[in-house]
Amino acid sequence: METFKTPRNKLALTYLTIIMVLSVGFSILFYNQTAHVAQAGFRRQARQLRNNIYFVAPGSIERMRDEGINRFNDNVLSRLVLLNTGMLIVGGFLSYYLAKRSLEPMEEALAAQSRFTSDAAHELRTPLTVMKSEIEVGLRSKALKGSETKEILQSNLEEIAKLETLTEALLRLAKNSHQPDQSSWTKVRITNILEAAVERVAPQAAKQNITFELPASSKVSVRADYDQLVELFVILLENAVKYGKDASVVKVTALQNESMVVVSVDDKGIGIAKKDLPHIFDRFYRADQSRNKSESSGYGLGLSVAEAIVKSHEGTITATGKPGVGSTFTVTLNK
Repeated sequence: METFKTPRNKLALTYLTIIMVLSVGFSILFYNQTAHVAQAGFRRQARQLRNNIYFVAPGSIERMRDEGINRFNDNVLSRLVLLNTGMLIVGGFLSYYLAKRSLEPMEEALAAQSRFTSDAAHELRTPLTVMKSEIEVGLRSKALKGSETKEILQSNLEEIAKLETLTEALLRLAKNSHQPDQSSWTKVRITNILEAAVERVAPQAAKQNITFELPASSKVSVRADYDQLVELFVILLENAVKYGKDASVVKVTALQNESMVVVSVDDKGIGIAKKDLPHIFDRFYRADQSRNKSESSGYGLGLSVAEAIVKSHEGTITATGKPGVGSTFTVTLNK
């Protein structure tokens, strides 16, 4: 009995009820109309027989007429019952299929939301646990020195900075998940966006002696939110630097046609394993050690934020890569 209480079965039962109400209602209407027409036809036939046959037993024509009407009605009724029985069977399968198709996106969204909540709680709990442990150890120590207190406070500040980074990323995800406000969009040149992004990533790239090769053409432009696109390419360039090889070059290309602008960020880093490519934009997803450096840090939200920004601009973002060779992120935007 509990099986029928699942959302999918409830929705299927609702669909089936609608189908059967329409089918039975149509059948009743069809039966009444057909019976009325048949009765009129048999009566007209009976009158013609009475007018043309002179030697007939009293009431025999009426009996023939009533028997014909009853046989006809029974025949129509049996066929309608058979039809509605078939409709019940076919409608049941069809209703379950439609319920399954209707609920699949919602079930996937709920599952994704559940995973997101669980992952977010886990990531938030980690720095809080570290802070709590350090504070508890410090409080239990009876001979806590000033230098040790300073170290604990410094460590707590680092954990708080991690929490700030995480909450900012979550807020950006929430912001870019809504319908974009295109009233603030302007025509911006891709080279200006890339130069602003490079300026923000340059200190990190300098530590690894990584340089950037930007597109020479300054004519490629797109209608978009300038600040969000700068943030998008900061994320992609930071990703290229984080997983890039020291003293390598990150190449950025920009092409346009009549309707689209395509920007690619290509690095010569450690690449992306084939099994990780389908999940690279998932929230909190971090690839295995083949893509993680020992000094790399983060929460696996950067590329999720990038994808959200691209989607808010009604564009697409894809990733390709090969371990040991490098990776390429391609952003396609409408002009």
